Amino acid sequence: MGLRHRPDARGRLRARVARGGRRVGARAPRRGRRDGRAPHPAPPGPERGSRRDLRGKRGHPGPPPRQRADPGALLPWTGPGGSCRRPQAGRPGPGRASASRTAGRGARRCPRCRRPLPEDSDVCQACVDRRAVLLRLFRFLRPYKLQAGAGLVVLAGVTALELVPPYLAGRVVDALVSLRAAPDLAMATIGWLVGLMAAARLAHAGLAYAQRRLNSFIGARTLMDIRVALFHRFNELSLGYYDRRSTGSLMSRVTNDADNLWDFLMDGAPFLVSNTLALALTSVVLFRMNWQLAALLLIPAPFIAALTRWFLPRARARFRRVWHRISRMYAALNSSLAGMRVIKAFAQEERENARFEERNRRVFEASYHANAMWAVYMPALGLLMALGAYTIWLVGGWMVLHQNMTLGTLTAFSGYLMQFYAPFQNFNRALDWSTRSLTAAERVFEVLDTEPEVRESPRARPLPAVQGRVQFDSVSFSYDGATRVLEDFSLTVQPGEMIGLVGPSGAGKTTLINLLARFYDVTEGAIRIDGMDIRDIRLQDFRRQLGIVLQEPFLFPGTIRDNIAYSRPDASHEEVLRAAKAANAHEFILRFPDGYDTHVGERGQRLSGGERQRISIARAILHNPRILIFDEATSSVDTHAEKLIQEAIARLVQNRTTFAIAHRLSTLRHADRIVVLKDGRMAECGTHDQLMQQNGVYAELVRIQTEASRIRAV
Repeated sequence: MGLRHRPDARGRLRARVARGGRRVGARAPRRGRRDGRAPHPAPPGPERGSRRDLRGKRGHPGPPPRQRADPGALLPWTGPGGSCRRPQAGRPGPGRASASRTAGRGARRCPRCRRPLPEDSDVCQACVDRRAVLLRLFRFLRPYKLQAGAGLVVLAGVTALELVPPYLAGRVVDALVSLRAAPDLAMATIGWLVGLMAAARLAHAGLAYAQRRLNSFIGARTLMDIRVALFHRFNELSLGYYDRRSTGSLMSRVTNDADNLWDFLMDGAPFLVSNTLALALTSVVLFRMNWQLAALLLIPAPFIAALTRWFLPRARARFRRVWHRISRMYAALNSSLAGMRVIKAFAQEERENARFEERNRRVFEASYHANAMWAVYMPALGLLMALGAYTIWLVGGWMVLHQNMTLGTLTAFSGYLMQFYAPFQNFNRALDWSTRSLTAAERVFEVLDTEPEVRESPRARPLPAVQGRVQFDSVSFSYDGATRVLEDFSLTVQPGEMIGLVGPSGAGKTTLINLLARFYDVTEGAIRIDGMDIRDIRLQDFRRQLGIVLQEPFLFPGTIRDNIAYSRPDASHEEVLRAAKAANAHEFILRFPDGYDTHVGERGQRLSGGERQRISIARAILHNPRILIFDEATSSVDTHAEKLIQEAIARLVQNRTTFAIAHRLSTLRHADRIVVLKDGRMAECGTHDQLMQQNGVYAELVRIQTEASRIRAV
């Protein structure tokens, strides 16, 4: 199968696939399909650029192959103070999932209306109670109810003052007509009326300024509260949530969606209230002036209502599509920026440009079609209002000629006529704001309403300093509820013991340490620390006893000192120095001109892979945990860096319970025990020498790696 790419005239990348190949941009096959395995029916994975958890690049472990090793050939080993136990015979294996689940897999649909769900959301936009969403949005104003109440009073004053100029203008016209024979009296009267108009306009300007200041305060504080609530919820959610979401989509909730809520709170809601109030007050004034003419104004109302009823649901659906495509564009942008080194290394700038242009083009198309609705609504609305105005002028002129109305009254009525119809014109802007804000609010509340998959029990107990005894008791786990990636795993680890975890790709090694860190909860069985089920322990207390060194160390923007002290922000400079020296990081840090105050750059890009890893080890040393987890901490560094890292790890693991996954099996040679996982089960357990004598899975992995090393040496 081959892919040949060429940019077409529109700058987009097209792929011609030979012999039934897959087009570029199509959904990638699931990782469980490699090595001839059956497809793994895991939930849809995140888009490119999504946040990764402790599993790094491996993703969910896939189901095992059908053929298994003879259980009788796998001999359990019991070490001093520890125990390994194979799963019981006859229990179902992790690969025996329901075939119908895989066969029936397709687009996720709303259980209520059966419409397809958006890729980046679990909420059906068509089934959301919009009135409830709007009321909930206004609940964010509760802390600022005094300012909001003052804003409403000021807003009412602004609206009432807008009714003064048309009335005074009518009085001016009547004065000109009735006092034509007395110019001096007419000018005095007109001067007095114009002075009142100027005073009303000045008061209007002052109140409008106060209203704007109040709206700015309320909108900014509410936006701050919403963003803080979102960020707090992001920190509370489990890693499984981020497996199914892209970073770009989540960022758009805090940036784009929150900004739309700001627009609504700052301008949309006050605008809607002021126009509703203006419509009500103007209607009262018009009916008091001349009820016959006022009644004629209502003729276009049913047609305007019908037009609005046709317009609203269509506009709302199109704006939902806009925000969904904006999220996908953000995801593409985030993945490109995060992977810029890879893009340049493989000269894929054209391809990434085309991918972003395609996402951006889809945003344009959705925005164009959404705004095209206004091209229909606005002219039709203007035509209906113009017909009403023409009717008023025709009938009003007849009434003036027949002396049923003064010219000044018709002039004032005409001024109020514009104020009566202006809210109908302005409602489209308010509807635009409300449509955008409701869509944004739905997306924000979706995050706020999501419950963490890993929850702390209400009866969770504090965890004192632990000894480090870890017990896996018949642990089974499934990511999707159907396929077991761990099956009946049991292991007892004594304090200070080092356990190496090895096995083929997808055997369940990283899943096991994810469960130990309680990033996920076990499906069956229990994990105990010093005899206490970790589900009965406060999460913060438990994780303070853990230290984790990842395959791809993550450094935050800031200085080297800040990153080492991240695990203990209150650590002194001397403690940071001791941790760096123990991690073999002190010497290379001092080679920088700014030493420990050197900024590491985005994700630590100013440092090499080995340097970043030693910083992460120093961070773990400063944390001083009782239980350590290493996820292939030396797999992506050179030989010299590996030696330094191994020396640092040797210091760190002393008197600590340690679990280590290693790409190079030689690094686990001195582990107290090595646990071999295969197909989600414990296949072998023992020391390096014992497992080599068994000539089983571990011995085969060692031979394969030794042969590969010889080939690389040649």
